[in-house]
Amino acid sequence: MSVPDERIFDAYLADLVPRPRASSTVLSTTHTTSFSGYRPDEQVVVSVVVPTRNEAANIEPLLRRLDSALAGLPSEVIFVDDSDDDTPEIVMALRHSVRMRVRVHHRPAPYRAGGLGGAVTEGIRLCRADYAVVLDGDLQHPPEVVPELLAAAVSGDVDVVIGSRYVTGGSASGLANGVRRLVSSGANLLSRLAFPLRLRGVSDVMSGFFLVRIAALDLDRLRPDGYKILLELLVRTGRLRVVEVGYVFGERHAGESNASVSEGVRFARRLFSLRMPRAARFALVGASGTLPNIFGTAFLHHAGMHYMAAAVVATQLAILWNFIGCDLLVWERGSQSRIRRYLPFALLNNLDLVIRLPLLGLFVDRWHTSVPAATLVTLTIAVSVRYVLVDRIIYSECRRPVRNPFRYSRGAAAGAVGEVEA
Repeated sequence: MSVPDERIFDAYLADLVPRPRASSTVLSTTHTTSFSGYRPDEQVVVSVVVPTRNEAANIEPLLRRLDSALAGLPSEVIFVDDSDDDTPEIVMALRHSVRMRVRVHHRPAPYRAGGLGGAVTEGIRLCRADYAVVLDGDLQHPPEVVPELLAAAVSGDVDVVIGSRYVTGGSASGLANGVRRLVSSGANLLSRLAFPLRLRGVSDVMSGFFLVRIAALDLDRLRPDGYKILLELLVRTGRLRVVEVGYVFGERHAGESNASVSEGVRFARRLFSLRMPRAARFALVGASGTLPNIFGTAFLHHAGMHYMAAAVVATQLAILWNFIGCDLLVWERGSQSRIRRYLPFALLNNLDLVIRLPLLGLFVDRWHTSVPAATLVTLTIAVSVRYVLVDRIIYSECRRPVRNPFRYSRGAAAGAVGEVEA
């Protein structure tokens, strides 16, 4: 894309942003110094959302670079923290050493719904500015590019500005190895094939570095699950005006990457669920579950078991098959344990035997239908009722947002953070 017109951007800032009060105190590298920061009544121009998980060693250089990149611009940084180390304490200790406002929203272990994507969504809800920039806490996303994203949004009148590794000026050199580069480009390609219209013109769907105009989003429609929230935003939100700005993806500064095989599986599951409606996914899983049910019933009946008993036994295998499929591909799983979801799922699926077995007997004994054909017909009748019951009884709880009662919030003074809200 073309470089944003700096005159438009400067005029925007001149109209919107009062200049910050100058401070006579100079940053010291040997101790933290308290700054008065911006006036409490000043409007924040940009909020930076940083999801963190055990990034203690990266916090200080990240804050220093962000503060330098956004110097002269009223801004805030919100750390949405899922750490088990002392990351939030380090943020709190360093917050007075920078001019920008610093806030921490810590999510204890039971309240980390949606993974990194859930953290980003919660962070955007907390933003005071009209624009939110999302970047990782490992310094692979250069803070110095944040003003470029904001300038592109303001001068281009767009809703989303994506930091892309695959346009002019961009590079994915910071990816650890060839395997990660292959996985990243492969996931990017799959996403664009799955949504050719929605993602038209987007070169880096997998980017975790982007700016959004918050008013353009419908956060209540999002169902984040995993570490790729941009795909969710672009697909679930209405038509968004999108541009891209190239950036060089750097090497991780410290700590370990959160990317893993499980996150890759989580992404694949999320892509599938975004592409196919839930009822269709349920029907697909249910259709696949007819195979163990039909063949299991036929095999046991052929082996000498009465067809009624064979149907009951084969149904247990099909129930397990369907549960695994539904849990992976159909519903959000929430924080409930798998066994707590399986027991009512199995109970409801066994209850439909009350309907299916008399129908099965009617088809086989009265109308002399073959056992496999009768099994298929009765399963088809039961599947719609089962969908409604499972959706309303078992997984409805998983769709309710999990509230986090433990969060650091801003104090009365600008930039003061640390009180815990009940």
